[in-house]
Amino acid sequence: MIRTVNNILLAISDTGGGHRSAATAIVAALNNCEHVQCTLSDLLKATGFPVLRKAPEIYDYCSRKQLWLNNFFFEKTNSVKRMNLLTKFVYQQAAPQFECEISQINPDLLLAVHPLVIGLLVASRKATRASWPIFTVVTDLATLHASWATPGADLYLVPTEEAFNALVRHGIAASQIILTGFPVHPKFSCSSAPRPEIRKELGIDPERFSVLLTGGGVGAGNMSAWIREFVKNCPDKQIMVVTGRNQTLNDQLQALKSQFEYLHVYGFVDNMETMMAASDVIISKAGPGTIIEAVAMRRPLIITEAVGIQETGNIDFVVNNRLGYFCPDPRQGCRIINDLAASGDFVFSTDKIPPNNGSARIANMIFQKLHASSVQKTNREVHDTGLFRGA
Repeated sequence: MIRTVNNILLAISDTGGGHRSAATAIVAALNNCEHVQCTLSDLLKATGFPVLRKAPEIYDYCSRKQLWLNNFFFEKTNSVKRMNLLTKFVYQQAAPQFECEISQINPDLLLAVHPLVIGLLVASRKATRASWPIFTVVTDLATLHASWATPGADLYLVPTEEAFNALVRHGIAASQIILTGFPVHPKFSCSSAPRPEIRKELGIDPERFSVLLTGGGVGAGNMSAWIREFVKNCPDKQIMVVTGRNQTLNDQLQALKSQFEYLHVYGFVDNMETMMAASDVIISKAGPGTIIEAVAMRRPLIITEAVGIQETGNIDFVVNNRLGYFCPDPRQGCRIINDLAASGDFVFSTDKIPPNNGSARIANMIFQKLHASSVQKTNREVHDTGLFRGA
């Protein structure tokens, strides 16, 4: 018996690295499912609509240089009604390009892994009389923009109870929301290899207390100030800095290496799980992906800031669940690091650790939905054939 391949379209936008990372984690979990073909597509770029087609570049610029613009947009559009009107306008202008992108993939199921694509997918399904289900995968932990609550998706899969409650407040029925956990890639798990061994693989000092400093894909946050403080107050600690796509920051920190023997500077990396496994503590902005990945690897966090209103709730999430510290002051951060180095490993409260198998749960739900749809289709075909024979 030949089984039909099921096409899954994961709709994202590369505004930051979190949406693509979450989608990639789900794809990795779906690799265990036979007869499934996954495609990632930046559907905002595919619209060809002004601003949206440049959304990744605009987000990078605002996150690093004009954060007030990011927050201004958040506040002025944080309404389901406003988002519905904006989505309707965009779809009217961009429908041909948008539908062409989808038709080339011919999906059996769509995952919206970015809030701004939900309404566009719902409008496209209605206009083309398509039958594919739409699952929304929420990638913010606590502070949700109203666009995540765009109505019309079949299910809303959320990473935390905070996100569940936020969607309900925005008007989504609780019966449509399922708490799955955050989609963490399977490669982010507690490593069985000793930290010194992992550090040797990276070519750094295997025995020295190590700090990982990251600002997400855009290299956001006042990372230069942290490094200057490390030079003065943590000179014996080993610092691994991931600057992402921020080449200016990378150049600045490379120039500081002559002042700091144990400073290692990296650009955009695809082995973040190895970097985390090599570290004793992780310093980061309040990005949801980095937070959950660090917790999955049992590494304490020092959160420096929220880059955008959408990250503000993540600070409380970390502190209230005893997953680490909120510390915007580099000098105080150095004191925390020195204390951790002196006292040993950070002790997590086991009842506070969020689930890290969200990608597997989401993959299982997708598989169940595709299987149910296949059974329904088979039953319809049998029924139609029976009617024909009896005519």
